[in-house]
Amino acid sequence: MTLYKQLSFLVTLLLISIFIIVLGVNFKNSTDSVQEQLYADAKNTATSLSLSLASANGNISMMSTMINANFDNGSYQNITLMDMNGELLYERHSEEKTIDVPNWFIEMIPIKAPVASANVSAGWNPIGILNVQSSTSDAYQHLYEILCSLAVSFSITFVISVVILYILLIVLLRPLKEIRHQADAISNNRFIIQEYLPYTKDFSEVVKAMNIMVKKVEDIFNKANDALRRQSELMYKDEATGLYNRKYLLNKLPEYLKIDAQIPSGVCIMLSVNGVQEANKILGRQKVDKLYEDIARMLKQHSNDFENSLVVRMNGTEFFILLPRCSEVNGISIAEYMSHASDILLSKDLDRTKTFLTFGVYEYNHKQTVSQLLSASDYALSQAKLFTDKTHVYFHKTESDAEIMGKEEWREVIDFAIQHNTIHFDTYKAVNAGTKEVIHNVLTIAIISQDGQKYSYGKFIAPAITLGLDIEIYKKALVKIFKEPNAELKGSVCSLRLSSQYLEDTLTFSELKHLLDKYAKDLPFKLIIELPDKALSADSENLQLYKELFELHNIQLGVFEFIGESEDYRYLKELRPAYIKAEIEYLLSQTTQDLSSLQVVADSIGIDLIATGVMDKESLEKLQAIRIDKVQGRVTEMLS
Repeated sequence: MTLYKQLSFLVTLLLISIFIIVLGVNFKNSTDSVQEQLYADAKNTATSLSLSLASANGNISMMSTMINANFDNGSYQNITLMDMNGELLYERHSEEKTIDVPNWFIEMIPIKAPVASANVSAGWNPIGILNVQSSTSDAYQHLYEILCSLAVSFSITFVISVVILYILLIVLLRPLKEIRHQADAISNNRFIIQEYLPYTKDFSEVVKAMNIMVKKVEDIFNKANDALRRQSELMYKDEATGLYNRKYLLNKLPEYLKIDAQIPSGVCIMLSVNGVQEANKILGRQKVDKLYEDIARMLKQHSNDFENSLVVRMNGTEFFILLPRCSEVNGISIAEYMSHASDILLSKDLDRTKTFLTFGVYEYNHKQTVSQLLSASDYALSQAKLFTDKTHVYFHKTESDAEIMGKEEWREVIDFAIQHNTIHFDTYKAVNAGTKEVIHNVLTIAIISQDGQKYSYGKFIAPAITLGLDIEIYKKALVKIFKEPNAELKGSVCSLRLSSQYLEDTLTFSELKHLLDKYAKDLPFKLIIELPDKALSADSENLQLYKELFELHNIQLGVFEFIGESEDYRYLKELRPAYIKAEIEYLLSQTTQDLSSLQVVADSIGIDLIATGVMDKESLEKLQAIRIDKVQGRVTEMLS
């Protein structure tokens, strides 16, 4: 029970007690007053009537007439006239008249009308004693009306008092509500500074203490963020040319070679500056450094036309360009054009037989590994160095595996899955290796063809992207999750990965919103939507819409493909994802300082670090040595 409710209850109880006591005292005084008034009325009647009876000189008939006249004009229960020996001379008695008073009131409030007596005499000759007793009916009626009046007036006063006190409580406890809101925010890894300090001293001191605590945590995050940002710049950038370096290329290439890469193929151009020593001797180091800057500018210029292109300085004399969606012919043409342009860049003082640029061109596809791509590029460059042609360009093409299924066959399979809703989910686990606990179940999409053949995500997604059907698959999968949730997953936490292309599609948001509004509250398990780090760090307007939609339906965000390339990590504080997933190669390649900064950033806002692609226990031991226990990959099957 909240403090507000407790105080409200106590205040209400106190008010009720006060009003009951005051009401009881008032009613008791009224009752005593009525009883006194009954006696006073009876006494006055007895005195005045006895004087009247004295004028009758003992004539019973006249006295009875006088008694009847008083009795009929008053409210009496009994009037009796006794002689001096106690014998009854005359009596008038009335039955209790019917009054509009509940029986419970009469039973609870006993009123006894006192009997007033007066002597009746004629001169010095005593005639008898007159006894008068007033009727209690009018007293009950009067008291009941007093009670009703008191009850109404006290009820109105009670209601007004309660409302005023509740308003005062709300005003007085408003700072406490803000403190509670701040405490809830801290427990949810959100840090709010209260600018307004409560007037109440106790609350004000609590707010100051909480603000100091929040500020300290925020400072820890900001310092770690700055450190991580500076380290990322040093770690990934070549100072001389401003290009990315080999380490960045190694961490970034898996994004281009994954099974659901949006652009599945392209061209790599590796170029080398030959005869650098001769150039240094002739031109000097400064002019040679200027030559590298000119080469970097030329490479950037030729890569600008290709979406998601990469330009990297591999080492002192070698550069690397990755051009997604570039054809073999176009790649060779670009290399030959750059080779021709290099003649302009190189000084006329240099010997062109010793100092020249060579270009190794290689056409890659997403099915290759990082090492295969780099080895093939190296091979193309080495062949170019041996190539005696004036262009110094060599193209190397690896024979690709023949496609088992053509585009039309894949279209038929995927169309069937979409039309007949044969979407299926495979599940595997992300596990805390330290405690052996399952962190969440990872849902991956699979489809089933007309002949019952099941195709995993890794098999069908590349053809689906090529055919432009991947977003339809995601739409169908989300409908399947919310309309036909797997009952076996009830009570668990599940994650589903969505692509950047799904978020960028103009129609997906409204469809997903309608789906969540209708079915999200009935989902039997907690859902985490995973999005690529690149999309989240971009913080687009479209992403904000999805973020607000997911928050509204208590769906958390997860980050995957994290390689720490953002210029600022404040987006993590704003998004508050449940976890960050990074490839094991990225995590193991970090220096102690880099990893420490990343862990401080994550810990300060309650984000878990999960290593993906962990295949064996040897790799797991390396991760645990750098304090990373949460893993995903084949090794989870070995943890019992």
